Amino acid sequence: MVEALELHNFALVDKLTIELSPGLNVFSGETGAGKSILMNALALLIGERANTSLIREGRDNALIQGFFSSTAFSSASRRLTASGRSTARIDGEVVTVTELAARGRQLVAIHGQHAFQSLLDGDQQRRHLDRLLPATARRRLEEYRATYITLQKVIKSQQDLEVAGRERVRKLDVLRYQCNDIDAADLRPQEETDLLKEVRRLRHAEKLLEGSVTSLDLLGGEEDSVLGRIAEALRRLDGISHYDDKLAVLGRELREALDSIQAITEELQSYLDGIELEPVRLEAVEGRLATIDALKRKYGDSIAAILAYRDRAAAELTQLEGIEEKLGDLEQQARRLAGALANSGAKVREARKQAAKRLALDVSGQLTRLGMPEARFQVELRELSEPSRHGLETVTFLFSANPGERLAPLAEVASGGELSRVMLGLNVVAGSEIPTLAFDEIDAGIGGRAAVAVGGLLKQLAAHHQILVVTHLPQVAAYADTQFFVEKGEQNSRIVTRVTRLETQGRERELARMLSGTVTEASLRNARELLSEAQAPPLHS
Repeated sequence: MVEALELHNFALVDKLTIELSPGLNVFSGETGAGKSILMNALALLIGERANTSLIREGRDNALIQGFFSSTAFSSASRRLTASGRSTARIDGEVVTVTELAARGRQLVAIHGQHAFQSLLDGDQQRRHLDRLLPATARRRLEEYRATYITLQKVIKSQQDLEVAGRERVRKLDVLRYQCNDIDAADLRPQEETDLLKEVRRLRHAEKLLEGSVTSLDLLGGEEDSVLGRIAEALRRLDGISHYDDKLAVLGRELREALDSIQAITEELQSYLDGIELEPVRLEAVEGRLATIDALKRKYGDSIAAILAYRDRAAAELTQLEGIEEKLGDLEQQARRLAGALANSGAKVREARKQAAKRLALDVSGQLTRLGMPEARFQVELRELSEPSRHGLETVTFLFSANPGERLAPLAEVASGGELSRVMLGLNVVAGSEIPTLAFDEIDAGIGGRAAVAVGGLLKQLAAHHQILVVTHLPQVAAYADTQFFVEKGEQNSRIVTRVTRLETQGRERELARMLSGTVTEASLRNARELLSEAQAPPLHS
């Protein structure tokens, strides 16, 4: 609820603090005393357009602050400047007026033709109607909303995939080419190392042949070979080794060397037998290495990197090729969800039709009690061309105040007083999730029993909401839990507006004034009687 309002340099106010109470808060006073200041201040705190005419004459800015008992926020303010600029804050932080309006309207609703109409847009009217839905229909509505959200996500996924379709086709072509390009090479992990060794051998085959032949001749040729000389040396050592054991050891070591050289000679001969001049093979190996180098320039700096790139490309290719299947799955899912949405929406529509009849009947009954017996109130459900988040239809409140007048949207045809009374009846019948409700011009053109009905219904509504109302009617003011007296006075040679909370005697005197224009013993008795009657239980719909 609104705990307090602070006004600085606002209209006829220099500085004013109004501490509000739970329940029904009534503001009364002489005509022109400035009772509309309250509604103007509240309207600014819930996003109404700022008007520099509200800045007190002679001042360059005005400040309006509201303090709330709410988990949403604890304070809100608007500062107006003579230049036309306006600054909004919530809990001390600067916010846009749009944000202030969005959050403020969750806490305060003002009803009256010239006030901020938070309950006249279609969403608010739909919420009013839906509060009358039975529990099963409310669950069905929640199912509908959950299905709608899921369907929108599926549709968004479809759109994203379709928008990317052209790019996907291009990417598929590139990936297929790259995979085929690498696959055609039939690479083996160690192939490049082996080929590099082979190409070195093939390129130097003549030198290898020449060097091997020369080495073989030196080792085991027919004349003056290494093997022949070692064999002769061994024969001579064997002839004298029995004279000295050291020579025998050297002889054995020399025989081992001779055996090793003979083995090397045999291997060298075998190697020489395998050497061939192969220009065709050399060309083939060099061509293969060129192919590998070309792939390395495109896909990686080694065969391992190329093959890893190919694996990644193949995985992406598989994923992209699966999009067609995914699109098909999404299409089936969308059709299933659309069917479920239509089914749930149809059931919600039927429940809304029944609730609309009840709401129209009950609000019309309240309007009769409120002094508008000829008024007509209906709820129009109009089918949408496409499902919305909240159903298959829009909700519009229609109103006609007098016989012969056409039914039209409530906001277009109701006067300030009519609008406030319709909203009073509507809130009594359907309730409201907004904690503070303010009614402006609610007493316009009524009196007598209708005025008593207005007061009783306001009192009834105040059992669950904080109600703020500006009134000239003593029948309404008598039901107040807290009554404030608004008056103009002179201060420092300037006119200022003051607001006083009235206690019991003050209320009696104010009600007496409202009843007869003057305070007399008779009007005081009437005031006390009116207060006593207002203590009875609230009227029920």
